[in-house]
Amino acid sequence: MNLPGQTRERENQLMSTLEEMLAGRPHLAKLTHLVTEAWPEHADYLEKSFDVRTPALLDTSDSVAEVVLRLAGDHAGQTAQDYRWLCDVIREEELNFARTDAYRYSTFAETNAHVYSDDEFMQRYMHGLLLSHVLWYMHASSLHFFLGRLAARVKPGGKMMEVGSGHGLLIYLALTRLGLEEAVAWDISPVSLDQTRAALDQLGMGERARYAIQDMHQIEAGSEQFDLIILSHLLEHLEAPVDALQKIRHAVAKGGYLFVNVPLNAPMPDHIQLLSDPDDAVKMLEDGGFRVLEIASHTTQAASLPRALKRKIAVTCSIIAEPR
Repeated sequence: MNLPGQTRERENQLMSTLEEMLAGRPHLAKLTHLVTEAWPEHADYLEKSFDVRTPALLDTSDSVAEVVLRLAGDHAGQTAQDYRWLCDVIREEELNFARTDAYRYSTFAETNAHVYSDDEFMQRYMHGLLLSHVLWYMHASSLHFFLGRLAARVKPGGKMMEVGSGHGLLIYLALTRLGLEEAVAWDISPVSLDQTRAALDQLGMGERARYAIQDMHQIEAGSEQFDLIILSHLLEHLEAPVDALQKIRHAVAKGGYLFVNVPLNAPMPDHIQLLSDPDDAVKMLEDGGFRVLEIASHTTQAASLPRALKRKIAVTCSIIAEPR
């Protein structure tokens, strides 16, 4: 057991290591400082998370951290507290997953009752997830894949759409880094769309976005089409993801792409679809009428994929696909 003095010495050593590691990456350093002020013990996790990143991935993380800090704005300190709160919530879900080998809920009615209808919970949840895009290796790596691999495929000047756009981060990156011209956000929740609108307005992209209350399961053939559709951390929340994919495939324009992030073995308060292997994700896309062009698996703290699957450690699968 560490004595208080030994604990403080260890924390100081970690802070010094993080400063050296993040030299020349000011936004990532600032975000890390905010989080470790609220949660000094988390410095050990962050040191491990940054240590396994390539210089290119650290550069991407720094550029995304700049956007995250802008979105957090004057509430950055509270957002850091909410990130710590979210990690505690996830720890409870992981313990339940370890005991039961299942997610806590299996229907939308349950997650709606226990999660989505609780405004305070959802606000803190969204704040915490915003920081996870920079601080968690698997989320940072999936963003790096999103920016790098889609830049080689998506033609500038096109139109994109995201379902369940939340904080608007991916829409902003698609407009500014991928060169797309117009964005549409779909959600079944007016409150969620208001959050996306406020975020994109704050980032100066409000005039290039439209918003619509739209259920994926109710899309009509022949409706508006898009050069890029994003379903990031969405399919695991749906009771019938294959049906939703079959409906949305008609909204992908000729020569367009679908980008999906979907987790494996990732217990969260509102996850109901449990996937355990990248093949499960591929099958879901194929059953939904898509051809998978690229897939990358981003593991927690860059663990090897076989180890992560064996130990049921959370993985994010990033997929680029096209309609069959």
